[in-house]
Amino acid sequence: MIHFNWKKSYETGIREIDLQHRELFRIANKYYNVLFSDAFTPDNKMLLRILKELKHYSDFHCRYEKDFYSDDIVKEYFDVENMLAERINVLVSNYKENDIVALYGFAEFLRKWLLNHILILNKSDFRNILRKELINLSCN
Repeated sequence: MIHFNWKKSYETGIREIDLQHRELFRIANKYYNVLFSDAFTPDNKMLLRILKELKHYSDFHCRYEKDFYSDDIVKEYFDVENMLAERINVLVSNYKENDIVALYGFAEFLRKWLLNHILILNKSDFRNILRKELINLSCN
């Protein structure tokens, strides 16, 4: 089942970043599918593997974006990026003690984080700043 549907309106126009965002959606869908399956139990190791995959990929993605964008854009628009890594670290380190409420709570956090992350990149003021930066880079 697909819980996160990719929409054309989510595209930034930067091919590599759009591909990475689609991958984040794919991993988030895996988390939701395992968590909300009829066969799920809190000691399910598949969920732990997905959390580790999400942590690894989101770290890679955030580093990529921070390298891609200017320091000014990173400071203004990406202050909350580390929150995802912190939440995953807590879940992974306490995985045996996690109850179903913590796992469902993370699902809601992940949904909000992912959509907020994507929508920030599509705000018109962000796109205008980025467009100016890209024009300046191509002129240098």
